[in-house]
Amino acid sequence: MGWGGTADAGNGVTAGAKIEYSIPSNAAFASSGTGINPVDTGNAGALGLRHVFVYFSGNWGKISLGHTSDASDGVAYATHNSAWEGSELASDWGTGVAHRVTGGAAAAGSTAGSVYSFTSSFDGGRRDIVRYDTPAFGPLSGAISAGTNSRFDASLRMAADVGGGSLLARIGYGRAAGGAAPNAGGASETLSGSASYKFSQGTFVDAMYGTRDANSGVPGTSDADTWYVALGHLWGNNGAVIDYMEGSDLTQGCDGTRVGLGFTHSIPAPSVTLYTGYHHHSAECDAGVLPAGAGIEDIDVFHVGARVHFD
Repeated sequence: MGWGGTADAGNGVTAGAKIEYSIPSNAAFASSGTGINPVDTGNAGALGLRHVFVYFSGNWGKISLGHTSDASDGVAYATHNSAWEGSELASDWGTGVAHRVTGGAAAAGSTAGSVYSFTSSFDGGRRDIVRYDTPAFGPLSGAISAGTNSRFDASLRMAADVGGGSLLARIGYGRAAGGAAPNAGGASETLSGSASYKFSQGTFVDAMYGTRDANSGVPGTSDADTWYVALGHLWGNNGAVIDYMEGSDLTQGCDGTRVGLGFTHSIPAPSVTLYTGYHHHSAECDAGVLPAGAGIEDIDVFHVGARVHFD
């Protein structure tokens, strides 16, 4: 739920502002509990701040000040996937569910999301920043931002028609100095990029790779990498996709994988999307992370829902 507005500031400059909140009853990525029994009241009634910022734009670019996306936010999500509610790189379905140790009810100390998840694509995020976006130079555009706790981000994006199809590509860099939240995990540098190509008949291919250099030496953090691929097809008001994601050492000593598939159907006139999807989460940890002889049970999640959009 949000509010926004613009005004002509003269001399070719537009001034604007945006305020946006989310109102979750229980966000899918935040569902807690062990096994497949999430707590359904954890976030009831909470307001989540997404954006509150002002900006000034012209033919020289755009400057934003306040709480909003940093320059590398979204670089991992280049996609033509209109079936994203069913399955996508950032799909949150079940990622807050804790793993169980094989043969017992005790949690393994990690969640489905902590071993890959959207937070582990090393994409940027929303924080208090000053950001500059360049104007488009043909198919290219760029952005830089500086934020709280000595956070710095930069990105380059491309959108072009290639070989009769559409190509999207993005790459971004982020540096966190560590210390206070949201960078309490210590200093780190991240690099993430993604690309998507859509053929004229509706088939698309997505790919993402991200890596983290955890140069802080903080216990529980490690160098890590993650990658993702997807194959989908769009026809009429329908979309289907199957994807695979893998993360290494995102939780120290543990690797994780996720296989997903999804389907969506849109009803254009009232802007309604119906969607369904399935995800299979699995993880493996090095000796010493788990009790001797123990393993981690897989997690299976099925979801169905509807999205209604209006202005």
